[in-house]
Amino acid sequence: MRQKTVLITGATGFLGSYITRELFEAGFQLKLLVRKTTTGAKERLSEVFPANYELKTLLKRIEIIEGDISSNYLGLSAREYFKLAGTVDEVFHCAETTQLRKEGNDTLARTNVLGTALVSLFCITKRHKRLHYISTAYVAGKRRGVVLEDELEKGQSFNNGYERSKYEAERYLAVFLGQYRIPCTIYRPGIITGDAITGYTRKWENVYVFCRELNRLNAHGMAKGRNPFLFPLRIPGDKYSTVNLVPVDYAARAIAAISMKAESINKTFHIVNPSPPTMGELAVWLMVATGNHRIKVVPLHEFNMQPQTREELLFARKTAIFQPYMFGEACFDSTNTRNLLIGTGIECPIITDDLICKFNKYAIEMNWGRKGQIAKKIEKLDKGFNYFYTNLNTTIM
Repeated sequence: MRQKTVLITGATGFLGSYITRELFEAGFQLKLLVRKTTTGAKERLSEVFPANYELKTLLKRIEIIEGDISSNYLGLSAREYFKLAGTVDEVFHCAETTQLRKEGNDTLARTNVLGTALVSLFCITKRHKRLHYISTAYVAGKRRGVVLEDELEKGQSFNNGYERSKYEAERYLAVFLGQYRIPCTIYRPGIITGDAITGYTRKWENVYVFCRELNRLNAHGMAKGRNPFLFPLRIPGDKYSTVNLVPVDYAARAIAAISMKAESINKTFHIVNPSPPTMGELAVWLMVATGNHRIKVVPLHEFNMQPQTREELLFARKTAIFQPYMFGEACFDSTNTRNLLIGTGIECPIITDDLICKFNKYAIEMNWGRKGQIAKKIEKLDKGFNYFYTNLNTTIM
């Protein structure tokens, strides 16, 4: 049989790149829809595949297509769009924006909702294609208690515009799928963290923000000649509530494995941690990882009862966007996921102090993403200088 051709949106994103590698290793022909930039195919593929992949091998089964999921015809010409629609068998829609805003904004609506609508229309163009949609477990919003995989609308409110936009996208899909009957699978990951084996990440959010600020407070205290551990650092939260952290490598492997099973069609899967850590446990592990041994998770009323120190106010401001997740979350049932992963050997790694230490160590080594950015800027400057001097020599000669 002809190997299936899969279109992937968001392949250069963090989770999207891991899913892309899993599908490549499974032998699929891949077409990656990426935003238009000045970089070539080699540079774009380097955003997805590590250096140990040979470019020649990649290009045999991968095509880079420049487009935009939030534009008509996915940012392609009509001719290119219909030609692509006739060659694709399945679509993995991984592209999204994860801005955690309290209020909705145009970027979230355009990328997460309109983008999903346009990708779903592509799935019924020329011929029906199976759709794999990467959502989030947090479409549950502020719900508490057990949230089942087949549930969506329960009158919930939301912590931010991101959660609402992903919920709206799923609502749109429910209506669309009911009308056009295309096969679809929805995956709802928890909070994506770095790689459980290497510590690698490209998203410096969630636990990394807390690591960064705790390290900064340590360094600031030492620089001022003060003992940074003299007073407790109170952090408002519920130490008994859980935080559903999911390593990116597990999430990608689970999604890829489930996607290849016929039983997954027209079902939803919570790609979550079945044993998520509590805020209290995370606080202890962050103390071990950062060496800041004075963290104290306290209820909000207790935090507000006493005047906050300057450090507490600074820390609260830097982590404010994540505050809603520190006071509880739903318990995400994952029966569908566990049933389809039986026999695969794919299990969610347990979050431990060792893993948090690994994340913190990698973050320090990469200067929270700045190390890579500086290297890219230097490379870009080098190319600019080379171009300038080449043209200068040509002009002089």
